Amino acid sequence: MITNTLGSALFVIAAIAVFIILCYRNVHTGIAAIISAAIAAFGSTNAFYVSMFEVFPSGVASLVSMMFWVFTMSGLLGFLMDETGCSKAVGNKMIQLLGKDRAWMAISATSVILMLAGVGTFIFVVVVVAAPLMQSANLPRKVGMIAAQGIAPAINFCMPVPNVPGSLPNMFLGTSLYDAPVLSICIGIIGIVLFVLYQLHLVKQARKNGQGYDGPAVEELDLDKQDLPSFGTSIIPLVVVVVVAIILSRINAPWQTWSTILVALAQFAGSVVLVALHFDRCKKVGFVRILSQGCTSMWGFLMLAGCVYGFGNVITSAACITPVQEWVLGLSLNPYITAMISVAVIAGLCTDGITAMMIWLPMFGQTYLDMGVNAGALRRLLLCTTQTFDSLPHAQSVANTLGVFGLTHKDAYKELFITTVVFPTIFSIICCILCIIFY
Repeated sequence: MITNTLGSALFVIAAIAVFIILCYRNVHTGIAAIISAAIAAFGSTNAFYVSMFEVFPSGVASLVSMMFWVFTMSGLLGFLMDETGCSKAVGNKMIQLLGKDRAWMAISATSVILMLAGVGTFIFVVVVVAAPLMQSANLPRKVGMIAAQGIAPAINFCMPVPNVPGSLPNMFLGTSLYDAPVLSICIGIIGIVLFVLYQLHLVKQARKNGQGYDGPAVEELDLDKQDLPSFGTSIIPLVVVVVVAIILSRINAPWQTWSTILVALAQFAGSVVLVALHFDRCKKVGFVRILSQGCTSMWGFLMLAGCVYGFGNVITSAACITPVQEWVLGLSLNPYITAMISVAVIAGLCTDGITAMMIWLPMFGQTYLDMGVNAGALRRLLLCTTQTFDSLPHAQSVANTLGVFGLTHKDAYKELFITTVVFPTIFSIICCILCIIFY
């Protein structure tokens, strides 16, 4: 195909632009990745059929192979938490402890607990209690939305949490979930502090301006529901996930995929404990349904991530990539700075943090390791920085979050932008500075 740098670059730019436009128009991300890969293939050093029928499918298969059990177990645990009522029980307890006047704290606490357990679909669980809480506290829906989603970057991408995003860099960098723990916790705390201060500002501003609940009337929460499991038996499976992940991380396994396997095992252990504690509830849900719907609930997302990774593989084979790599690596800047800038740009182009990692890691990961950077510090910097520009207005995650809460960009994107773009940019820069000083 076209092997000159300029021609290849034009096809790569066109491919990324088409990918963004198609996602913006609600085309399935996997289909957008296939179409965009076909465009990028014209600028590849490989023949078109090689790019589309060998490089792209091998990328899909590679990611599915490495991440299959993580996605499967994550889906199982999330399904069990939801169907047994454990998620609602956790939310109700947070409300009872904090009170309806601190409704946003209850929402945030529930989100954090679910994120710590690796439940990637936490936003769809939390929204069930967010609306009635905002109604009871007479606060705008956007306050509840930020309470649920605004803290996610600091927890999911800064703290050492056993989840899918945190597992992805490990297979490229040879790291574990708990590498550079002090750096991770420090950056996570900075992110949490920024979020809390802004959330308090939003509540104070709403009270000052007389802004009350602005959504349709919903049924008040019954905090004394007898049909929900106890808080203790609901939280134990989540604690098990974290404890097992920490224990397994201390095992020096010879397998390259151990870091992803241990996440799956930890989530599986939490699922087993949940079933044991709530056997009758699980029996009522149906074990066939649990296996059929729970285990498979994340497979669609796995294939989607695989397609994006395949798209990234096609891009990395483009003739213009080597000169770009040489340019980035040739910048007279600290490697941590070039890493942060390059992954932030990719995240902005793809409007998805996981996609950005799947494109950046195979393109630059090994090169940076060969330069002698600390793998654990680089891993944390990448995870932080993928959250900087991945939430631009046309991002699918933004559309999903606003849609779940029944809001529009005009209603609440400014607040979402501050918590998912501005704050991550701040703590990513701080993370980069700490990497330069201490690593």
